[in-house]
Amino acid sequence: MFGHDFLSGYSAKILEYVLAVTYLVLFVGFWRYVQGGKKAAVREAQARPEAAKAAAGWFEVPMEVAFHPGHTWARMEGDGTVTVGLDEFGHRLLGEVEGVKLPATGRGVKQGEAAVELVAGGKEIELLSPVEGEVVAANGEALGKGAEPYGGGWLFRVKPSQWRRSRAQLLEGQGAREWMEEQARQLYGRLSLEAVPMLQDGGTPIHGIAREVDPENWAEVAREFFRTKES
Repeated sequence: MFGHDFLSGYSAKILEYVLAVTYLVLFVGFWRYVQGGKKAAVREAQARPEAAKAAAGWFEVPMEVAFHPGHTWARMEGDGTVTVGLDEFGHRLLGEVEGVKLPATGRGVKQGEAAVELVAGGKEIELLSPVEGEVVAANGEALGKGAEPYGGGWLFRVKPSQWRRSRAQLLEGQGAREWMEEQARQLYGRLSLEAVPMLQDGGTPIHGIAREVDPENWAEVAREFFRTKES
């Protein structure tokens, strides 16, 4: 009787020990899994602010240019006309443009209304005029390969009808720089983690970055930033 009780107690102790070791092994594995997930989350949280910070300084904001929230710009020239173009953000957002339809000479354009039609990646994208007036010249070489956003890549020129009123609705100087930085943060905040290393290598953003944000719906992303999505 005594021997049987001893063996039963010994077997129970062995079983308890095995269960305890099994629990410990499972707990350690689970703990490592949880900690690994936390570290990954921390790395992700750290990566995005750094990416956004890098992106904010990538887009040129010339002092002599006034910006429309739809990423077109206006610049008063010495002859009293105003040159209109697509800013660097817009250039890089779209990438290569396959076609441009510019307003005809003599046509009137209104601030905040569609004035230019682009074709990029087979999609039609409209741009809003940053100023009101009569078109006096259109640039047939606009948005060609290698065109400078604030130089040879200008879109059209107008004889402004209400320049002061139009200019008051545009962004200039420090306000324009802060707006551009915020636009860059919003854009890169939508990138996948796989694209984040591109933002930290000291390079410049690629052309056609809207396709990196959302390959299937990139045209809608472009329209959102150009303020023509609902128009």
